[in-house]
Amino acid sequence: MSDSARPLRIAVLGAGGVGALVAAALAQQFPAETFLLARGENLAAIREQGIRVESVKLGDFVARPALVSDNAADIGPVDVVILACKGHQLEEACRTVAPLLREETVVLPLLNGVMVSEMIAPLLPPCVVADGTIHVFSALTAPGQVRQTAGLCAIALGHADGRRPPVFDALAARLTACGLPTTVSQDIRVDSWVKYVIMCGNSTIFCHYDAPAGTVREQAGFETVVRAVSGELLAVAAALGVALPEGLGQRHFDEFLAMPPATVTSLYRDLRAGKPAAATELAHVIGRLVTLGEAAGVDTPYHRGALTKWQ
Repeated sequence: MSDSARPLRIAVLGAGGVGALVAAALAQQFPAETFLLARGENLAAIREQGIRVESVKLGDFVARPALVSDNAADIGPVDVVILACKGHQLEEACRTVAPLLREETVVLPLLNGVMVSEMIAPLLPPCVVADGTIHVFSALTAPGQVRQTAGLCAIALGHADGRRPPVFDALAARLTACGLPTTVSQDIRVDSWVKYVIMCGNSTIFCHYDAPAGTVREQAGFETVVRAVSGELLAVAAALGVALPEGLGQRHFDEFLAMPPATVTSLYRDLRAGKPAAATELAHVIGRLVTLGEAAGVDTPYHRGALTKWQ
């Protein structure tokens, strides 16, 4: 039996842009072993009509998980839980998924942030807490309907200490078979930090200028700010012993220059729309870098300034 065909009960928490896409991809190929925790309008819509997907990577389709519920006890223990919530919802998410967990259950967070395992491990019963990244641009267009417009839907997963239980490879094979190319990382800390440098760096820049990419690039001296922001992230990573690829700061700078003028991050979009800071990922993304910097003895003035400005 191939790893992708091995029985694997997988529950996804969260029916937003990432969670709905991942759950739909799994349910399209393995409906009997895919479960979704959702609530509100999403729960009602998916129960009635399934998850409707428009995707440049996966195509257009409708998928129906074996069970969609707002109560984890309805699902029972599973082999894998994928957390696809927002960072400010992590505590609630960990309480919600507790009935799904056994000691051998893998919990894989696929959300913004860095080394999320460090944040959720103390909140969960005994289980295998992994870290993961996903590179995708997707969003809900209506309850139960998700549109993926860009990105390879590529996932990396791993354990902070390098452990590689067999279920990691089975999960990677399952996700890959569903059109989500997945690798078991040799060093998930590096993968997590590489994505974080780009995502957190961009959010900090947009929050600093209170403007999208095109407007930022019209400001005198913006180049210095962009390099300083990524420099703070790289300095904290180095202080924590994470050996990031050479040239990552330049990559961030080049990618920022190439962004379409209207580009913003979801964090800045939420703040600009007037959401209370506590209902956004401000503390989870930018605040986390400030906290890590303080613990490592690294000053992070641009991140601290952005955090204070929008709190």
